[in-house]
Amino acid sequence: MSTPRGDTQRREQVLAAALTVFATFGYRKTSMDAVARAADISRPGLYFLFANKGELFRATMQQELDKALDDVRAALTAPDVGLDARLVAALDAHLGRYVGTHLNEGVDDLLEHGTAQLDSMYDDYRAAFHDALVEAIATSGRPAGNVASRQIAEVLAAAGEGWKHRVADRSEFVNKLTLAVDVVLRP
Repeated sequence: MSTPRGDTQRREQVLAAALTVFATFGYRKTSMDAVARAADISRPGLYFLFANKGELFRATMQQELDKALDDVRAALTAPDVGLDARLVAALDAHLGRYVGTHLNEGVDDLLEHGTAQLDSMYDDYRAAFHDALVEAIATSGRPAGNVASRQIAEVLAAAGEGWKHRVADRSEFVNKLTLAVDVVLRP
């Protein structure tokens, strides 16, 4: 991966604007002009930071996935917090970022269907998320009966994936996650 060009704060501003534009219009319909306007930067300024739309898209999605995974790991390693609350916070960090916003469906579409541009980026992120959940469950000391930690993680992730498209807002989403964690971890 190449070294980022330009001022870090300016790059972050451009990447935030790019996420909104990509999520709203999709990869194919997003132009560098539209991103430049949204970021309040000139086209030459945008091209100074990112050589082309593909590079901008990958940087945008990598930043979002990195932030999400950092938040997931922080939630799962929070001191003095029970496993139930840590799992809910981690699932929310992974799946709930955009629930109830206009970006929810757009970001999902970019991640699920942007495979040509993202290579294995999203698959790698999902594997890291899943592994982090499995480790937190396995090392919690809670008995899981005949169910493996990996199976518990899969069920929780699937429940969250389904609910994030069916709820009206993030608080309802967190309530559903809390219920799922309670049911799955019930002795």
